[in-house]
Amino acid sequence: MITSILVTGEGSSDMGGSNNGQPISTGEFYNLGPMALLAVRLLRNILPTWNEEYLDFQLPTEWITCISGNELANQTKTLGKHRPSKKIQKGYSEHANRASAMANYAQQYGHQLAIYFHDTDKGDFDALRDALQLGFSSGDNVQGVPMLPKPTSEAWLICGRKQNPYAHCSTLETQLSGNDAAAAQNAPKKVLAQLLGLEVGVEPTTEQQYAEAELIDVTRINMPSYNQFKTDLTSAIEVICGHGTARTL
Repeated sequence: MITSILVTGEGSSDMGGSNNGQPISTGEFYNLGPMALLAVRLLRNILPTWNEEYLDFQLPTEWITCISGNELANQTKTLGKHRPSKKIQKGYSEHANRASAMANYAQQYGHQLAIYFHDTDKGDFDALRDALQLGFSSGDNVQGVPMLPKPTSEAWLICGRKQNPYAHCSTLETQLSGNDAAAAQNAPKKVLAQLLGLEVGVEPTTEQQYAEAELIDVTRINMPSYNQFKTDLTSAIEVICGHGTARTL
């Protein structure tokens, strides 16, 4: 049964964060981010109906705790370090270490599920996911789920906003750039801004992205990076709640 979730991300525009300056936040002190909301909405569609009784989906901040990336980095100092190896490509060991710290914290404080958000940007999706899974494997009784939009979270939101919503969204992963400084037709933030009718040079705010995460149909997004998150989340739910209990979309 899932009653408590731990999340981490890159900042307020994805998983959200503390509103009182603390590295770990929950309840009234946690501002839910757009991607955290999307994860909550997807979770509700996959979670077995009997588990819904134990989670108030109107107040997800009551059962979600957010831990900052900096805090995870601090906690890795007291844990064994992952080094580049056959299992971890060079440049990804930091993520494995943070995932280990996250699994350790989740286990210590009774969170059954941990979701680690990070934009793929210009990195290697498989290498990043492999590093996170290796890090998560150090935690007993905790299921870790990588949430890795490719190239960035805006691409997922663009899928539901473009001229033909939800159609051929997989192409966004190769057409869009992981560089915010890219040309207007390739930079995810700029493309989303255009779709929202914002002035040139104005980027979507966290609040505007949150509104998009509220409106998007989480069951219709069809992109490799999103589908992998959905698959990993489903697998985690089945380990926690029992094989065959997760609902299919």
